[in-house]
Amino acid sequence: MRFDKPIGTLLLLWPTLTAFLVLTNGNPQMHLLLLFSIGTFLMRSAGCVINDFFDKDLDGKVERTKKRPLVTGEVLPNEALFLFLILLILSATLLIWMNKLTLIIATIGALIACLYPLTKRFFSLPQIFLGFAFSWGIVMVSAAELNTISNSALMMFAACFFWILAYDTAYAMCDKEDDELIGIKSSALTFGENVKLFIFIFHSLSLIIWLFVGFLEDLGLLFFLSLFVALLLVFYQMYLIKDYDKQKCFQAFKSNNWIGILILLGAVLST
Repeated sequence: MRFDKPIGTLLLLWPTLTAFLVLTNGNPQMHLLLLFSIGTFLMRSAGCVINDFFDKDLDGKVERTKKRPLVTGEVLPNEALFLFLILLILSATLLIWMNKLTLIIATIGALIACLYPLTKRFFSLPQIFLGFAFSWGIVMVSAAELNTISNSALMMFAACFFWILAYDTAYAMCDKEDDELIGIKSSALTFGENVKLFIFIFHSLSLIIWLFVGFLEDLGLLFFLSLFVALLLVFYQMYLIKDYDKQKCFQAFKSNNWIGILILLGAVLST
């Protein structure tokens, strides 16, 4: 469940909380905020479990993942599937307090999350599926709070989508050689020598779309200031990945946590 590595949960949580604040002008329903926070943890955990189940025969060939529990035998495949089922059931119970539209969208999101681990075997840009899966919470927030999918929600979904393409491509750079050796697809391999350019383009598109969200929702100056500081962090990430050093690429990936926090903080102060 990666309980000891919360970065994935945080990267999923910050845009979701930002959507709550922006779409409700700073007045979210607190019970929905709590339910979505719990759901974020449960679904990210479920995604990790099903990912490790599908990749159990591949992870042992990758330096970063060779000590995962399903590889070492510490956890059996049936145990992993049982845990995945429990996490899905717990997540589904949260939908009891939400409307029908949210239920429908959540079901689609769960299917995308389950499909993502398999796309690495046949699709050149599996990060696109991760982008959909990790941005899906924004659409669900709109459905839960507004009972519709607003234009602002779609724009935030797009901003988050490009941000995920950027940071997961940096993440994929850490496993580039191993992935190529065992035949796993990734954006880091697909973009080749242009990978740094694409990461910058994705980050730039994300921040530009957030700018439009700020104007559309008439957010305050502090929101735009948070985007400027986030841009400085993007330049820092580009510095880290310039030599394709694995450790620095991973450091660049983790620094996206601060970009998520900055945009959330901007939304808090502006609403």
